[in-house]
Amino acid sequence: MNFSLQQLRAFQIVAKHQSITKAAKVMNLTQPGVSIQLKNLQEQFDVPLTEIIGKKIHITEFGQELVDTADRIFSELEQIQQRMLELKGLLGGKMRISSVSTGKYLVPYLMADFMKIHPHVEISLEVSNRFTVLSHLQENTTDLALVSVWPEDMDLESITIAENKWYLACSPEKKELYQKEINEGNWHKIPFVLREKGSGTRTKMEAFFNEKDIQLESKLELATNEAVKQAVMAGLGVSVLSIFSMHQEIYDKRIEILEFEGLPLLADWKLIWLKQKNHPPAIKAFIRWLGENNKAIIHDHFKLVDQLM
Repeated sequence: MNFSLQQLRAFQIVAKHQSITKAAKVMNLTQPGVSIQLKNLQEQFDVPLTEIIGKKIHITEFGQELVDTADRIFSELEQIQQRMLELKGLLGGKMRISSVSTGKYLVPYLMADFMKIHPHVEISLEVSNRFTVLSHLQENTTDLALVSVWPEDMDLESITIAENKWYLACSPEKKELYQKEINEGNWHKIPFVLREKGSGTRTKMEAFFNEKDIQLESKLELATNEAVKQAVMAGLGVSVLSIFSMHQEIYDKRIEILEFEGLPLLADWKLIWLKQKNHPPAIKAFIRWLGENNKAIIHDHFKLVDQLM
């Protein structure tokens, strides 16, 4: 058996379009040129690959098996080519990433280390609330999204970046008072600073306290994680915050952790994308690179998180 990749590609494209004319346009060849490729390929097999029915070309059952094999071969070749470009640092293109607001403490480091290796890749980053991030993912106006609370109603693929933990936090001067009230079950005496409805942090926190049958006394409701953190440090109340958003403040003793059974809350930072999405090479390379280097990124840039967790 002796056939070329060019013959196999011609057959693959003819099968896709069910037309030699269309295949010729795709391959920038003449119709006779494509027909010769098919004829030479057919000569390698004792069973027909195509048949003409009503002046239309159809792929036989055996021919379809060959098409499936060709798909796998060219997919593997494409991955090899992408890998060569990665190793040369020649990847290019654009990538759109959306992140929930707490993810803004993490996602720049995921981007920066990759862009050092592949400076020709352009990345645009949008940081927003969870509802907006997931909406943009569904609308295909973003390629990848960083979340910590998994959306159950979407058909997604993902890779895990790091473990996320949420702690109950307060200002240092209020810790003794609030811890005493928690120990005595006086939750009605503890003012909570909350994220807006629908945020991942708010969703996770409400699910936990509802399960404990604890009614939260809300003093403030704020739109961003940073605003909540600043309110907590100012002594306006307590809140559940991701360790990634406050590890430096804990180390500097500007925030203290309150203890309660069941805390911290656990989840994973995940990079997600639509399952049916066909990513260009740069995005595939980014996903693969994160899968291989996520632990090193966390170790290099978030040593305090490792120590505190």
